[in-house]
Amino acid sequence: MRTSLLAATLVLLAPLTCAAQGGPMIVERVENGFLAAPDVKVTDVDHRTSELVGGYAGWVFDQTVFVGGGGYWMANGSNDRELGYGGLVLQWFGRSNNRFGWGLKGLIGGGTGTLTDTITEQVPIATPPLIVNGRAVFPPTTFRTITAQIRTHDDFFVAEPEADVRIKLAKHARLTAGVGYRFAGAEHRDTNRLSGAVGSLGIQFGGGF
Repeated sequence: MRTSLLAATLVLLAPLTCAAQGGPMIVERVENGFLAAPDVKVTDVDHRTSELVGGYAGWVFDQTVFVGGGGYWMANGSNDRELGYGGLVLQWFGRSNNRFGWGLKGLIGGGTGTLTDTITEQVPIATPPLIVNGRAVFPPTTFRTITAQIRTHDDFFVAEPEADVRIKLAKHARLTAGVGYRFAGAEHRDTNRLSGAVGSLGIQFGGGF
C-alpha cells in the first residue's frame, strides 16, 4: 500500500519538478501548405511595353520557403510578336505572420519567342546582252536593293529574380507586388530584345499561414 502511494505521489509531483527546473514546455505547430498565386506582369519585350499573364503554384515549408513551378504568356501578342516562358520557382518569405511582409523570388527555366526582323538584300537585275558587230556583249551587272520583314522564332534560357512586398488580406490570402528583371539567353538573337525589367501584381492563396 505504501509503495502505491509513493508511486502516485511521484507522478503528481513530476510536472511541478519540470516547471521548477526549466519552465513550461511550449509546443509550436510548423505550418506547411499548398500555395497558388495567379499574377500579371508588365515588362519590356523588344523595347516595347508588354503585358504577361500567368502564375505559379507549389508547396510552402515552415511558412518560409516556397518550392514550385510557374509560367507566363504575352497577353497582347500577335502573329509577329509572341513570348512565353516558365520553369522552377523558389521563394523566401519574411515576416510571414505579419500584415506586411516581403519575399525574394526567382524563376529559372526556358521559353520561346517570336519577333520580326528587317533584312536588306542586293538582288542582281537580269539584263539582256547587246549585239555588237554580230557578237553578244553583256553589260555590267546591276543590283536592286530589297528590304523585307521576316518572322523569326527562338527558344531561350530564362532567369528572373524578383523582390516582393506582401499585404495580408485574410488568413490565407495575400496581395503581392514586386519588381525584377528577366535575363534571357538565346543562341541566334540579340538577347537584349527578349530581356527586360518586370513589374508584377498578384494574389497568393493558401500556404498554410
